[in-house]
Amino acid sequence: MIVSGSPGVSEELAVSRAVSLVLQRKWLILSFLAAGIFSSTVGYLDQPSRYFAEAVLALDVRKFQALPTESVVSPLPQESPALRTEIDIISSRSMGEKVLAQLQKAGVDVAKGLGLTGETGAGSAAATTAEPRSHATIDDRILVDQLLSGVRVANDGRSYTIYISFSGANPEFPAIVANAYAEAYIDYQVDVQTTATRHVSDWLGTRLVSLRSELERSEHAATEFREKSGIVKSGGTTLLSQQIAGLNTELAKLRAQVAGASARLETALDVSKAESGLALSEVLNSPAIQQLRTEEARLKRSLATISESGAVKNPQIPELKSQLETIQAQIEVEVAQIVESLRNEIEVSKRQQAGLEASLRQMQTEMSTANEAIVQADQLDREASANRAIYESYLARYKQTIEQDGIAMAEARIISKAMPSSVRASPDASTWLLAGIVFGLAGGLLVAVLLEVRSAFLRRSTAYEGHSGVPIVGRIPELSQHQRAGMAKLICQGHTPFAHAVADLQGRLRLSARAGNALTVSVTSAGPREGKTFIASCLARSLAATGLRTVLLDANLLAPAVAREFSVQPGRTVVDLVAARDSVLLDDVLRHDAVSGIDLVCAGVAEGPVEHILGHEAFARLLSTLKQTYDAVVIDSVSVGSGSGALLVSALVDATIFVIPAGGDSLQAMNGLRKAAAAGVVVDGLVINEASRGTLNRRASTSADLQAANEGRKRSDAAVDMPSIAGM
Repeated sequence: MIVSGSPGVSEELAVSRAVSLVLQRKWLILSFLAAGIFSSTVGYLDQPSRYFAEAVLALDVRKFQALPTESVVSPLPQESPALRTEIDIISSRSMGEKVLAQLQKAGVDVAKGLGLTGETGAGSAAATTAEPRSHATIDDRILVDQLLSGVRVANDGRSYTIYISFSGANPEFPAIVANAYAEAYIDYQVDVQTTATRHVSDWLGTRLVSLRSELERSEHAATEFREKSGIVKSGGTTLLSQQIAGLNTELAKLRAQVAGASARLETALDVSKAESGLALSEVLNSPAIQQLRTEEARLKRSLATISESGAVKNPQIPELKSQLETIQAQIEVEVAQIVESLRNEIEVSKRQQAGLEASLRQMQTEMSTANEAIVQADQLDREASANRAIYESYLARYKQTIEQDGIAMAEARIISKAMPSSVRASPDASTWLLAGIVFGLAGGLLVAVLLEVRSAFLRRSTAYEGHSGVPIVGRIPELSQHQRAGMAKLICQGHTPFAHAVADLQGRLRLSARAGNALTVSVTSAGPREGKTFIASCLARSLAATGLRTVLLDANLLAPAVAREFSVQPGRTVVDLVAARDSVLLDDVLRHDAVSGIDLVCAGVAEGPVEHILGHEAFARLLSTLKQTYDAVVIDSVSVGSGSGALLVSALVDATIFVIPAGGDSLQAMNGLRKAAAAGVVVDGLVINEASRGTLNRRASTSADLQAANEGRKRSDAAVDMPSIAGM
């Protein structure tokens, strides 16, 4: 069963794998580290000394206003983009040119401060331009480039402070340049305001001349049109409108006068018919009637006096009555004249009313004719008013701008001037050393990872299966140290991928066993420390978990590890049993593991060649006895690369499995498989061991492991009697 890595692989496995990679490639990584440190040391010694100076500017958040008017140039907005723009202005080439001009004006030898010579500057400039220019212009361009390469302008992002720094080979020159940049920026701000104010004032002056001409033209056109159209205004209204209003007023008065006279006439007629005409106000106010009435009253008193005296026959009575009648007749004539005068007055008023109405109708006709001219005249007036408003606003702004000339103030100030430094800023030994260490380690780790990736590509399990023709019967997942400590319980836990992988492996081996016989399995590998003891012990534990009587035989006489795997102390070993030393019996060799229920046959290190023990007839009898006693016999064999001992053991068993560690040497594994095939030994399956990749690589090599490895290398190419092995 091929089981992929557990989705819950802990961080411990990743760390273990990384540590294993570092330990495997430690000499490569250390060599790159040494190369990085050496390169950084050479670079540090080769770098020229440079000094650093810094000037500090602060943008003023307060606005200084000498006049209660708006400035031509608005103050800087207190925002991050505006501050970033000011930093870019200071770092610009135009500012560098101003700084160079300022330094040259102050008599500073800029070329010497930058470490340049006139010949070098002129030569390099001539090589980079195709136009014929003077050496002075070329030199200035080179100097500006050097100034721009050395200046640094920054802001901390939390304040309105600007840091201007410069680095150079001369301790004094960086401070001079940094201060020059700060002063040039202050001058730049003042110059921007002054130039803008003067430019605006000049433009306003020119514009005022044209606006004044436009205003005069529009006002003259409006006046001339009104005069030609006869719609001259007086008091805000035209004369024709004023005349119509006056006629309307006079007409209203006449109508009221006619109505009043008509009422008085009707009243006088009514009163005269009722013989009470003397009660009219016009009659009462007439002097002639008043005299006649006075005379009438005198005559009536005289007649009353005579009548009261009883002189009825008095000769004056007829005369008095005649005078009284004459006076009364005169009064009636006067009243009639007054009534006639009222009629005449009404007639005159009506004729005046008719004349006024005729004049009003004529003026209204003229007014309707003049309306179109009035609309055009009003349009000309509005145009003239708009031109007047524009002219007055421009004139006021022009006077304000003239008053602002000469009071420009910078919106920044120098709060800290740059001072010459006595300590060099670069190269920094710690920085170079740290860079060498970092780049050395990074390069070493990168190469190690690339080599590991390449090795992993070469070690793919499909390559083993394709080249050898041996199927892969199992893949044991990776384990952590904590999981490895509880191996016996872990195998019995069916929910873990590791337990499934081991159970599937032992199930396949049981299916391949001959019916009625005990299952005998030999576990071998291409070389030592590839996890075959681990696989053999796991296989034995899994078989025992199925209820089979299982024994684990340690046949690795070069580096026995079964006793260490199960933490038991071997008394007698396989070597003693095969050599029949001191009449050793099988029961003397057997050890029992109470946790898993497995019997163990431990081994010791052989004094001579392992083939003498593993090819001995007594070893074959031992294996036969174990087959008769147990249901399953698992043999931890020696590695194929250590000689022909593994082949001798494989000739005595039912199945042989070949352990290939994940990340192992693919060439060594293929050589081992070819060696087994050449000897006629059938390898029943391959087991890819990922479980011991981290733990086995970290395990310290024992003396037995080293001895087995050395002996295996010496005997890997030794001649083997293949036919005799195959025929056993």
